[in-house]
Amino acid sequence: MGENVTVICALIAAVATIIVATIETGNRKHRKNEQTRQERREKAEYLSMEVQAATLDLAFVTSLAVTGGKINGNVEEAQKRAKEAQEAYRRVLREETAHAVAKV
Repeated sequence: MGENVTVICALIAAVATIIVATIETGNRKHRKNEQTRQERREKAEYLSMEVQAATLDLAFVTSLAVTGGKINGNVEEAQKRAKEAQEAYRRVLREETAHAVAKV
């Protein structure tokens, strides 16, 4: 009778170990997939920010071209806001880049 209990306990432990290993394997795959998705989201966000910066640069240069280099009040205010936004964008981009590099 004692041997049967020992065998049953060993079987239960073996089944539990297999179940835990299976769950851990699934979790590892999930974490890897999530990390890959996060990296792709970061690249997409970076690209989006680059496009926004390029658009801002283009808008600024276009405003100069349209006005023939002579700035009126409305264009001057828009250019000022564009330059401020551009500097803020570059500051955030540097901070985010530094943060991403520090995580590696």
